[in-house]
Amino acid sequence: MSVIGFDIGTYAAKAVLLNFKGKGKKQTVALEGLGMSQMPYGVMTQWEDQPVPARTAMIAAMRSLKKLCKLTSGRYAALSLSGETMIIKKISMPITTQKELRASLAMEAEQYIPYPINDVIIDGHILSTDDRYGQMAVLLVAARKDVVSNYIQAVALTKVLKPAVIDVDALAFYNAFDFVYPDSRENAVLVDIGATLIHITVLNEGLPSTIKEEPIGGQRLAEDIEDAFQLQPDEAEAVKLGSVPAADPRGLADVVDRIVSNWLAAIERAVEAVRAEVPEYRPSKILLAGGSANILGLVEQVQNHFGVQTELFNPFRHVQVNAKKFDQSYIDYIGPQMAVSFGLAVRKQEVN
Repeated sequence: MSVIGFDIGTYAAKAVLLNFKGKGKKQTVALEGLGMSQMPYGVMTQWEDQPVPARTAMIAAMRSLKKLCKLTSGRYAALSLSGETMIIKKISMPITTQKELRASLAMEAEQYIPYPINDVIIDGHILSTDDRYGQMAVLLVAARKDVVSNYIQAVALTKVLKPAVIDVDALAFYNAFDFVYPDSRENAVLVDIGATLIHITVLNEGLPSTIKEEPIGGQRLAEDIEDAFQLQPDEAEAVKLGSVPAADPRGLADVVDRIVSNWLAAIERAVEAVRAEVPEYRPSKILLAGGSANILGLVEQVQNHFGVQTELFNPFRHVQVNAKKFDQSYIDYIGPQMAVSFGLAVRKQEVN
């Protein structure tokens, strides 16, 4: 069964529901519904000290999105984690099967996790094997049990949804990429610019080679614009995205360039991490997603800096969109912001 992909961010909650018909090459995918609602400011960054308000905000967001967007056929929810509540890292281990991996993963992973091993949920996926050295590359993911439990409880407490999947933001974006570009072997770089974090996933021959998070997102840019021009938060956000012209375009460009330079440096560090293992590595494409991907001129800035084809990621490019139900121009515009929720929505709930 289809699941509703909920991307619960610090600034906004987003939802996508897809309708799958058929199997294999004959499968078609249609957009069933999507929506976005603003989250209470700062509440999602307070999981440590104030988990109840964060959980309450999640419940309200999921309920309202399901109702307002008429996601009536979605009974299951898929959500994702990011930030300090989880660890994602590529590690090397002796060759084993995917089935046997979990039995040995906890012992191998303990050295990489800053929390007591009994306080986390661990999973892993084999990326590649090297028979010459008897080693394999494994993508390790660990999340704190209390945070995962809070997410599961939030879904259950909506009374209208059941939890199906807890994923990771960066991997949800990769799921969306894999859906849009099936069997791709590209050295693409996926950049998701969220409100408080920027996620960078560097693909080597189509598989995640390194995943990095940096704590400087679009909210920092909006706050700098707010301070520089004495604007209200909603006014600063509008200026940031270009929907309202800046009173001082040159001054705005200086503010934007300071933040964008941090994003460019973060992308460079992620690419260099791959080159440390594969010296000849060169990215073939950079795909931008997230709420701040639509900043005017950002695509061109990234492309000029790296000399690599850069574009906004549109997860809906192979999805059937009912013109009577959705405005195609809006779907095209909102697409980059829906990368994570779309990647969650392509997951399915097996029903016996």
